[in-house]
Amino acid sequence: MDPQVPLGESVPPNTRYAVSVSLPTWEDNVDYEKGISRVVDRMVGGYPRFFIARSIQKLVTMVKDRFALPSESAMLFPSLKCAERCVAFIYDQAPKQHSADAEYALPRPGQVRIVTHVVEPINKKAAALDATTDALQTPVTIYCVFFPADLFPLAKQYWQHTGDGISARLADHCLRIARVNEELEQTTAPLSPFGSCGMSRRKHGSGYHRAASAAVSPSPSSSGRPTPTADAFVLPASGELRSAAEDDDVLSPEAGIEADTYVEERFGRNLSLKYTANMKAALRRRIAGALSEEEQKQGAQVERGVAGLSADDVYIATTGMGAVFQTHQALLRIGRGKSVCFGFPYTDTLKILQKFGPGAYFLGHGEGSDYDELEQILERHSQSDSEDDGILAIFTECPSNPLLKTADLSRLRELADRYGAALVVDETIGSFPNVDVLSWADVVVSSLTKVFSGDSNVMGGSIVLNPNRAHYARLRQTMDAEFEDLLWCEDAVFLERNSRDFMSRVPRINANALAVAGMLAASPKVARVNYPKFTTAPNYELIKRSTADAGYGGLLSVEFAGGEEASRAFYDSLACCKGPSLGTNFTLASPYTILAHFTELDWAARYGVSPYLVRISIGLEPCDELLAMFQKALDTIPA
Repeated sequence: MDPQVPLGESVPPNTRYAVSVSLPTWEDNVDYEKGISRVVDRMVGGYPRFFIARSIQKLVTMVKDRFALPSESAMLFPSLKCAERCVAFIYDQAPKQHSADAEYALPRPGQVRIVTHVVEPINKKAAALDATTDALQTPVTIYCVFFPADLFPLAKQYWQHTGDGISARLADHCLRIARVNEELEQTTAPLSPFGSCGMSRRKHGSGYHRAASAAVSPSPSSSGRPTPTADAFVLPASGELRSAAEDDDVLSPEAGIEADTYVEERFGRNLSLKYTANMKAALRRRIAGALSEEEQKQGAQVERGVAGLSADDVYIATTGMGAVFQTHQALLRIGRGKSVCFGFPYTDTLKILQKFGPGAYFLGHGEGSDYDELEQILERHSQSDSEDDGILAIFTECPSNPLLKTADLSRLRELADRYGAALVVDETIGSFPNVDVLSWADVVVSSLTKVFSGDSNVMGGSIVLNPNRAHYARLRQTMDAEFEDLLWCEDAVFLERNSRDFMSRVPRINANALAVAGMLAASPKVARVNYPKFTTAPNYELIKRSTADAGYGGLLSVEFAGGEEASRAFYDSLACCKGPSLGTNFTLASPYTILAHFTELDWAARYGVSPYLVRISIGLEPCDELLAMFQKALDTIPA
């Protein structure tokens, strides 16, 4: 891959659904966080929970043109439950985040509402011929949350934290149907029974088929949450899109993609969409290590080390943060206590624990006296007379992002058992070919967007329940009753395809990263390399698998003796792809703290996360080329 990707272009290049975007210089990252137009205006995409994809933005425009009141904005969700949670979040957080200089007024009852929109091809045969893959011919329902435009930052928080929003592939599916409907109207007019804009003129009582607005009142229900009322009517997608979307690439999913990529996606290794259920079942088996005989022959087997584990204990979420969020939601249904975030986590994990439910304790160092403080917290809450005042769960990452620390899971497990808390471990960075955390945890979550996929073109997450832990029965019952399978079928296609060689890629990435980490650690220009082999190493060795291929993963972060000047010089000269995300098959770097904590740099620094830290995700390139590239970047740092 050519690492010289221009500013704002997708990473990987020419990839419509890329989950990263090129920010090739340190200043580009700073200006992106400041919202400077020279950067923001050139971005064709970004990490999907932070940057709402262009196709989703176009679909929002279409929906707003149809249903919005003046000065309203909208967010789109794949289920009514997701939309209801967004509404509840806005009403809950608006007064909590409001201040005298706030740029929004508190929403009134009914001012935040849900519209149910059913996208259905008028001519299913034409829709099938138009699609670049097998088209679904059944209606697709999306749920639109409308709110005053000045509340957009609050709604965007919900979108970012939970990963509940619709995927770009689903948005493109809706846009394709809209185009087919409009073209049919144009070719059949004026004899068509259909009116303008693709709206079916089938009667519904005395009016036309339309979408219903479900106003959501902030008055609490018996559950303490706002109670929406919804009534859905069928509405074929509108041809208004043609006037609203001037960019042809939005209406043509294959536009802007190189021909060989298009052919590969249409005629290559992807299975038909009619096998979506089979693909999701294969993903669950792959994650559980309970694979078929044929899959084992392909070398994709790994023993989870947990007796009784089955694919039924695995749940596939739409994003990695969705897996964290759904786990937290399930735990809140079986208890109401606070949680503990142990160690410095990826930013949205802490935000989920703080903003949803009764809140959380944050032990951000994740070592030393934090264990004693954790025990004191657990003991104090155990003495409470209230049944809802115990500690609900302990959340930790093994290793953590970006400091690559590993918690002592044996000690956390002992404390969790003693005080009745659940232990939730995020294994994204370590990945299950390298580490066994499920043996210690009640629940293991992971972002499948990262090394499990590797191709950086699809989002996904997983939740695995340990059948041998005390909370299993209630968690399994709750998950089976409440969990929604919302992974869009086309996303499932790519996630299944990309992960087939997951087990063979991980050892190669391990070897490359170990070599790079060793070289950087030996340089006098480097102050510190954060890597599991060097950072809290005994704790990592406790969970590291004993197989020959197990290693320390592909992620590391580095701090330089020369501070910001050295970090800038190293980053700007590093000849690899540069942008958000990690776990890619290619090497990817970012000034992590700038991107993740730009508005709270001093706070992050208190927990050892330097504002000048450079995070590097090592890929599959030849090792000698990687070492030469990093040495060249080191050479640009003043002595």
